Amino acid sequence: MPRVPAFEVATYPSSVVVLRLRPGEELLESVSQAASKLGIRSGLVIAIGGLRRAEVGVFKGREYDVAVYEAKEGETIELTSALGSIAVDENGKPSVHIHVTISLPDHRPASGHLLRGIVGPLAEVFRGSVATSKAGTLGTGP
Repeated sequence: MPRVPAFEVATYPSSVVVLRLRPGEELLESVSQAASKLGIRSGLVIAIGGLRRAEVGVFKGREYDVAVYEAKEGETIELTSALGSIAVDENGKPSVHIHVTISLPDHRPASGHLLRGIVGPLAEVFRGSVATSKAGTLGTGP
């Protein structure tokens, strides 16, 4: 009897956009503006880099429990991992949703939903996409 694979693999046309954000830029706003300018309607967002200020929330059913972290002069909040998505909202504008893990200047970790992030010294954002079918779902591949 032939072995049945535990998963299926399909390939889709894809593209990657790389953004290099400069000090003082707001990460979510910059990604949203770039998506708008480039006509990006959906995709995966991955980022690394550094932040001067991070507002991170954990959703508690009705609202976010928010923690604000701010680096002192000469310090950086390391953006060790950011993973999220871009989707079009009900008004046709890009909506960016990113979860982060950061390392504070004293090496303590923090994580949650990125509500606001001010870049410093830089952040590299990678946006990947896959083609969608006319119905808006992933195609079935070749």
